[in-house]
Amino acid sequence: MSRRMRAARFHGTEIGIRIEEVAYPQPGPGEVVVKLAACGICGSDVHFLEGMPVPGGLPITLGHEPAGIVEAVGTGVRDWRAGDRVAVHLGAGCGSCRVCLSGHPNCCPQLVAPGLHIDGAFAEAIKVPAGTLVRVPAGVSLAAAAVSTDCVASPYHALACRAALRPGERVAVIGCGGLGLQAVRLAGVLGAAQVVAIDVSEIALQRAAKAGATDCVDARAKNDIAGAIQALTGGGADVVVECVGAAACVADGVRALLPGGRLVAVGVGMTPPLIDIPQAFFALQEFSVLGSFGSHQHDLEEIFRLIASGVLDIDGSISHRLKLDEVAEGLEMLRTKKGDPQRIVVELAGGIDTM
Repeated sequence: MSRRMRAARFHGTEIGIRIEEVAYPQPGPGEVVVKLAACGICGSDVHFLEGMPVPGGLPITLGHEPAGIVEAVGTGVRDWRAGDRVAVHLGAGCGSCRVCLSGHPNCCPQLVAPGLHIDGAFAEAIKVPAGTLVRVPAGVSLAAAAVSTDCVASPYHALACRAALRPGERVAVIGCGGLGLQAVRLAGVLGAAQVVAIDVSEIALQRAAKAGATDCVDARAKNDIAGAIQALTGGGADVVVECVGAAACVADGVRALLPGGRLVAVGVGMTPPLIDIPQAFFALQEFSVLGSFGSHQHDLEEIFRLIASGVLDIDGSISHRLKLDEVAEGLEMLRTKKGDPQRIVVELAGGIDTM
């Protein structure tokens, strides 16, 4: 009888998540099987439950923030062996198309990402291309490594790579949930002179202040978010990071920019952003509006270096640790904000975490 394992399978909005027994993965050429120790729950998982199409089709095992221990490797895999502590990067491009060769492998048309295109990590084990693995150094827990694969590496990529944030610049972060809170923290690490946090949640703003925000704006009390940012920054932010995925927030962010400023859209939304600024004014002010998706592997490697050196405390941002049977409850918790979750991690009993 073939080996089996448990997985949280998503069957669509009507059925939702079911814990089912499925075949245990076996590595093919160039593939690796990772016994999972942890997987973060992300807002994108919630969007799928709310009706956003899953690229890989249904049913599928969700979960795209995994870390664990290499269990088996397929033919042709030379860089990894059983027992290695690894995180699974959000996706691997083909490496040979124009997009990959131009420095954007995270945008490759052939991208393969767990929990989006192939079965993900709300399971006991996962099979992924060997090229998606990033080594987890000593001093970094596998729970922290899991969260870092998207929740931390994505805002780092947005700030360091897409916005090219320079020390001394002023940053505004719109939406201080999972990604936004890390954007606040990372902006300070990267040398921002001022970090303005904007949210509708008092608890989120309190967390942002502890994470290093120099100023906090309660969006419920302000009719003019752009004006509030401009007033606090003395004329506008050099960089605005939009982490909500709402068209109105993108428009607010652009209006809040200093001439020459950059807005980076990180939030995932299906509504077209309507930037209500005349094109002439937009050109005269040299505004830039940039999209940012995921990260590069070297971004994640840098995050692990920062954690291991004590600059970043990611374990401290994990507010809830759940079991595989509780995936559906965790997704609902994140959707409703019940219990004020900061970051939720599913921990798998089979994964061994030794730092």
